[in-house]
Amino acid sequence: MKIFVAAVAALFAFTTFAADPKPMPTGKDTKTMMPETHGEKPQWKPTKVTKADTKGVETLYKSMHEAMMKGDAEAMAALCDFPVMMMTDSQAGATYTEMYTKEMWMKEMTQGMQNMPKDMKVDIKTKATFMSNNMAFVEETKNMTMGKMKDSWKGGALVVMKDGKWMFKGQIEGGWGDMMGKKQAEMLDTTTPPAKTTAANTK
Repeated sequence: MKIFVAAVAALFAFTTFAADPKPMPTGKDTKTMMPETHGEKPQWKPTKVTKADTKGVETLYKSMHEAMMKGDAEAMAALCDFPVMMMTDSQAGATYTEMYTKEMWMKEMTQGMQNMPKDMKVDIKTKATFMSNNMAFVEETKNMTMGKMKDSWKGGALVVMKDGKWMFKGQIEGGWGDMMGKKQAEMLDTTTPPAKTTAANTK
C-alpha cells in the first residue's frame, strides 16, 4: 500500500478495560472515580492538556518533509513509532487498515520514492488537536503541484510523544485502495465492504 509517499505525514478508537470492573458510580458515589489510597486500584481518570505543543508537532512534520526530499527512508522511519496504523479507502467505499512494521513501511516508502516525479511539490498545512500532552490528532491539508497539474486533499495522522519527542503512530489518506493489487487488498483488514452498484444508482 503506497500510502502517503506524496505527502508522508488516524483515526483510532480506544477501549478501556478495567481489571476489576465495577458499576459506573452515580450521584454521591462519583467520588469513587478518583484514585483510591486504601489498597484499591485507581479508577480511570482523563488526563488534562496542560501543554498543547503545536510547535513540536510542526517540527515533526518539517523533519519528515526534509527527510523525504532527501530520499532518506531511514531518517523518515526514525520519526515513526512502529508499528504504525495505515488507513485508506477505495472509490467504491471499501476501507483498508493495517498495522505496519518498520520493514513493511520501509519497503513501501523506498519503492514509492523511487517512482516519485522529480517535479512534484507538496505543501502540507497542519492543525493539531491534543487529547493529552502526549497524544494528538493532526488534520492535514495538502496541496500538490506537478508541472501544470494541481490538486489538494485532506489527510490525517495520530502522533504521540515518546522519549521526549513527537512521532507518527498512525496515518490516514483516502483513495489509495484503488492502486493496491487485488491480492494485497484481500490480505488487509477490510473494515467496510465495497459499495454495491444497483440499477437505481447507475442511471
